[in-house]
Amino acid sequence: MQRTKNKRIVCPICKKTPKPQMNLLVTHWYCDRCSLGWIKKIPRSIYKEEYYSSGSSVLAKIFIPLELFFYKIRESYIGLQMKIFYIDIGAGDGNFLDHVNAKKKIGVEISASGRKKMENIGLQTLSPKEFLKSKHKNADYISFWHVLEHVDNPINYIKAAKENISTNGKIIIAVPNVNSFEFKLFRQYWFHLTPQYHIWFFSPQSIQKLLKLVDMQIDRIDYFSVEHHFAGILQSVINASAHTDNALHKLIKRRQDLSSVSFSTILWIIFWCTLGLPFVILFWLFASLSKKSGAIVIIASKV
Repeated sequence: MQRTKNKRIVCPICKKTPKPQMNLLVTHWYCDRCSLGWIKKIPRSIYKEEYYSSGSSVLAKIFIPLELFFYKIRESYIGLQMKIFYIDIGAGDGNFLDHVNAKKKIGVEISASGRKKMENIGLQTLSPKEFLKSKHKNADYISFWHVLEHVDNPINYIKAAKENISTNGKIIIAVPNVNSFEFKLFRQYWFHLTPQYHIWFFSPQSIQKLLKLVDMQIDRIDYFSVEHHFAGILQSVINASAHTDNALHKLIKRRQDLSSVSFSTILWIIFWCTLGLPFVILFWLFASLSKKSGAIVIIASKV
């Protein structure tokens, strides 16, 4: 959504001229009618081979049981019974999709290395272009686990998802919430800002309007989101304290070596994971109960 010569920047949902800043960040546009934000300079995101590396970070290995717990939470949104057909958009290396209880599974992934890893464990894959052209696959569920904020045109992905779910099928959309207490407080230190990869910044209102454009509706919204809301607060307080960029996330998920992090940052990580943890828990509960959480999970269906 960069400005081009003689072309006015407008909100892609309501066509209103957006504000030139998002929570005082002049690097982003914000439509106050739709509660939708987006970055002015679109990042050229490249998912290199090492992005889905299975490195030997000690913290990454410690995190494995917690990651499996998060996968169970994701599955709770769809129920634990056997599914006939499940499609995961932005499936990465397929670790979550491999755990889904379904007879047929497809992982849609932009990264060739991610698709290769999925195929190596027996999963069927599609590139985004192949998925966007597909129709009538009749999936029980199609999920976007923190993916919609990365793609160039979210509307096209929602349209394609609608075309490929069954009559009673559901779409799961997990995204950061731009109208959260977390973003208002931490601003440039907000974990989910991630300007290297995140293009769009949704809210319950903007997702509802986006779904309405393709004749879909919200069934329910989860504001607690243990996996992304709670973890997001933890990383945001570390960012603000250490003035770093998602160091804990990089150690665990991107499997960076501990030596790549400064000693002071390590101390802040230890503090917020121990003595400071009660504050994180209270903040998570307060924001969730107030429906102002930093991340939300939306279940949607056809009208």
